[in-house]
Amino acid sequence: MTYAAILVSGASRGLGAATARVAAGLGAGVALMARSADDLEAIAREIEASGGQALPLVGDVSQVDDCRHAVEATVGRFGRLDAVINNAGILTPIAPIAEADPEAWQQNWIVNVLGPFLLTQAALPFLREHQGRVLNVSSGAAVSVIEGWSAYCASKAAVNHFTRVLAAEEPELTAVAFRPGVVDTRMQTLIRNEGSAGMPAEVHERFLGYHAQGDLLPPQLPGCSLAVLALYAPRDWSGAFVQWNEERVLSLVRQYAAAPCAGGQEETHA
Repeated sequence: MTYAAILVSGASRGLGAATARVAAGLGAGVALMARSADDLEAIAREIEASGGQALPLVGDVSQVDDCRHAVEATVGRFGRLDAVINNAGILTPIAPIAEADPEAWQQNWIVNVLGPFLLTQAALPFLREHQGRVLNVSSGAAVSVIEGWSAYCASKAAVNHFTRVLAAEEPELTAVAFRPGVVDTRMQTLIRNEGSAGMPAEVHERFLGYHAQGDLLPPQLPGCSLAVLALYAPRDWSGAFVQWNEERVLSLVRQYAAAPCAGGQEETHA
């Protein structure tokens, strides 16, 4: 049995994979949940080769049975579950409200809002045993308007409030919404390649500029903060919306993870 076990959704790449690597490096057993089996297996092998413990779990957070199986498999492998990181999410549709496809809008909410609910609900009995933590990956879009992103903005605002409700209903747990900044992931590639069709030109140009000017964060920076929060976020932060590089977060990172995030570039955008 490990000293702690963390279940990470959307763990096959980007922020999820980076977070899983850090958590495993800190000694936690890590269950990796995503839909892409090959990518998951590769991340799991990498973690195991570095001396960590990883369990790849192919599953869709929008499916009740997949979420239940992921939780049960995690507990079966590691003997416990201490934290859930709800990282899986999608951006699309990128379109004005007047033109957005209703089915795509609905799918955004199924993944971004229903998914965290389903995985969290399945995990609650096990999280209560160890006064565990739920980290919900949110976005600056939860509190700032980005034209063309109505589904994403609204869904991330819902995630923030879901976190507050969870904190109120489960006072023995610690529930935190996490703002990772503008991270160099496939989502940013999607924005650059397809965003011009559904976003105002000046907004799209701003995102192109982040890439051109080297302002995108490498996933390991916010991933480090997220992993540390999953293991060590204080109870009195429950219900909060925290940014990856705010001082209280970096203080925890310096204390528990040799400060790979400390001194990183300031996040000012997402």
